[in-house]
Amino acid sequence: MKKVLKQWGWYKVLAKGNGFKVKLLYLKPFGKTSLQRHKLRSEIWMFLDSQKVKTVGKLRWHRLKNSSSKGVRLIEVQTGICQERDIERQKD
Repeated sequence: MKKVLKQWGWYKVLAKGNGFKVKLLYLKPFGKTSLQRHKLRSEIWMFLDSQKVKTVGKLRWHRLKNSSSKGVRLIEVQTGICQERDIERQKD
């Protein structure tokens, strides 16, 4: 599992296969991802510290945002065609 560093924190791919990918994400305090959507996949976010679950369907604009001074850990399950090139970002 290679940790991929991002401006908002980091992620590790835990598992991947035909039609799915599972990632562990860490969103640093006050971190946020870009506003984005995907044409080819859906995502489910399972927040490890609160047991909260959120589903993001295809073509839905979304972002992760941490408004606290504590880091946030979550599991992201992608289903569909799980390729990074499927990310369409919107300017803030």
